[in-house]
Amino acid sequence: MATKFDSQKTKHQLFHLSISLAVVLVCMTSMQYKRSWSHLGSFWNSLIIPIVSTGEMLKIILSHYYGHQENTLLTQKQKQKKASYFTPKELAGGLMLQFLCTLLFGFVCIILGAPVLQNYEQTFILAMLLTLFSVSPIVFLLGAEGALQVCFCEKPDFLTKNEETAVELFKYNAVGGMLGAWAGSVVAPLDWDREWQVYPVPNVVGALLGSALANIYACSRVLYATGKVYINKKRS
Repeated sequence: MATKFDSQKTKHQLFHLSISLAVVLVCMTSMQYKRSWSHLGSFWNSLIIPIVSTGEMLKIILSHYYGHQENTLLTQKQKQKKASYFTPKELAGGLMLQFLCTLLFGFVCIILGAPVLQNYEQTFILAMLLTLFSVSPIVFLLGAEGALQVCFCEKPDFLTKNEETAVELFKYNAVGGMLGAWAGSVVAPLDWDREWQVYPVPNVVGALLGSALANIYACSRVLYATGKVYINKKRS
């Protein structure tokens, strides 16, 4: 039995993943241009946070672009929920949720070995990067309430088909970024005395590379599924 192929969903997935990989590439290019690793822990000198923020907003815009095509198919509950995303209460809740998640990630960084009484700015940068990879995109897409449901592994009943696709892709980015940041800690204690071993450089770079690997994996799955449908279609 032939698998039904959704070309719009596939385009959305591939464009989304392309943006994610482009963000990592631009971040790495900016690091190479600076020719110094020390700027990664500085809020004012590092371009990582602005670049990642821009990339996540582009993915939200992409999601809304593809979402316009299914607006006529929305239920009344979905329409009401989408209208509430940008109310003052929801916006304030979204900002508060991101702030709390940044504090939580900062606390986790300290628990896992980050300096307690120094390097506050560096820990804040790393925590903010992890928030941008995980919670922020869901908040931008679904609002604070929807993001909380997703964070607690619940599927909001008001999700549209397009939003469900975006959420699944954001999960790859989040898991890859967090695992990469954790894996980056492996090189910190090694006695190599290299500039890129200084906290939080290996964790930031690890988060970016983890995100890239997760998105490459997701992209390979999409391309494999697309190729499988194409081959089945040719055979039939």
